[in-house]
Amino acid sequence: MNPEEALHALAETVELAGSTRDPQAAGRAVLNLVLRVSRAHSAFLARVDGDGLRWILGTSGDGNSELPARHLQRVAEGVREALHGVVDAPPTMTGGRAPRGAVAIKAEAGHPPVHAFPLVDPATRTWEGVLGLLPDPSAPLDPQPAVASVLRVLCRLVDPWMLQSGPEPITLDPQVERPEFKHDYDDLVTSSPKFYSIFKKLDRIIGTDVPVLIVGETGTGKELIARAIHRNDPERRSKRFYTQNCGAIPGPLLESELFGYEKGAFTGADRRKEGLFKIASGSTLFLDEIGEMSIEMQTRLLRVLQEKEIVPLGASEPVKVQVRIVAATLRNLEQDVADGRFREDLYYRLKVVRLALPSLRERPEDIVNLVDHFLRKAAREMGQRPKVLDRRDPRILEAFTRYDWPGNVRELENVIRRLAYLSDDVIAFDALAEDRQLLGEPEAPSKARAVRPLDDVVEELERSEIENALRSTRGNRTRAAGLLGINRRSLLRRLKKYGFSEE
Repeated sequence: MNPEEALHALAETVELAGSTRDPQAAGRAVLNLVLRVSRAHSAFLARVDGDGLRWILGTSGDGNSELPARHLQRVAEGVREALHGVVDAPPTMTGGRAPRGAVAIKAEAGHPPVHAFPLVDPATRTWEGVLGLLPDPSAPLDPQPAVASVLRVLCRLVDPWMLQSGPEPITLDPQVERPEFKHDYDDLVTSSPKFYSIFKKLDRIIGTDVPVLIVGETGTGKELIARAIHRNDPERRSKRFYTQNCGAIPGPLLESELFGYEKGAFTGADRRKEGLFKIASGSTLFLDEIGEMSIEMQTRLLRVLQEKEIVPLGASEPVKVQVRIVAATLRNLEQDVADGRFREDLYYRLKVVRLALPSLRERPEDIVNLVDHFLRKAAREMGQRPKVLDRRDPRILEAFTRYDWPGNVRELENVIRRLAYLSDDVIAFDALAEDRQLLGEPEAPSKARAVRPLDDVVEELERSEIENALRSTRGNRTRAAGLLGINRRSLLRRLKKYGFSEE
């Protein structure tokens, strides 16, 4: 639409809005012109209702188009910040730059970006509502100055009486309310229906002796689920939770750790040792990465599940045990069974109850809450107030929600922990510069360089990380040692070695 056509259509709309007594007809005339002028996908009117917004009217090429209540709340928060002097955010990847006078609200969790014009009563200077545009991702809004001027005039045309009546809001995409569960799963930060279905299964099997097999990618929370099973078990919760990573130690050592041995069972066995199956009797034993267990160890584990007994190395008599087995793996055990790498009978013994944990990219609705959770956790570690992401810059959450998170929740926690230690109180978008993959940038190709002695490289890296830890903790050596994974005395030795000040 050229400027002349826009002005002509504006005159017609002003005449119609001034001649009708029907607020719905007047509002629809305004929205129809908004669509014609801006090339937006749809437009809507909403009025202030308490701390949020109440849907009044929407229109699009497909008919009425309504935003879900949660997204309207985000629009309300963004407009309220703008009215209190917060500088407009940079353009989003999906919505483009908002027209002059509008506030850009980024897309999130499947909801579209919104360009929201605050409707302010000029007489009372109070915020009455919002005229919102939903830009078409495939076609940016018309950038002509005349178009922006017409849109601002249309905002002034929306009289408060147009916002006082309308249909009751209907949430097309309601938030899934957290159901009532029999047991406590508060340690798992989630609002995902996929996790809720897992909790319902846990409600049925907690307190029983049936084995549980947890499958999922690395970092999805397999051990947290195992701990929830133990913590909610009325007969086992008072006892320690035991865990063993089956892929972390060689087979012979794993055998002695799990089954124990008698004195003289092998060279160096100068005393009797009880294995984890015996120690954990009456409690829960979590066997992580069970897919890495050797065939010989799988055979011995099968006996534990079938007979409820073990035979320590060097012993002649079996020992009865009563232990709840929870196993986990990121491997495809079905394929391992087909390839002969995993015993089929053990697989079916373990998967009496099978829990498949969703990856983080399958539950993007959890990312924002997890970010807040890990920021609070880092604040407790540092003894400080929690830091916050700069929500005024839509690029930050956009980067977090767009990224695939191959390391899942564990990777997200590590990123947030680094940001919490190295950033100011408000974490700006620039703080993500080191995370090239998170920003969707390819890693720079490495160039060949001169080879240096390993001792020099190790000392240089060690000194650099010590300096980094001291900066992050503002010189607190105890906390710096904790970040580096060493004790304070070891840190002091290194400080002296590298000539750091003793102050």
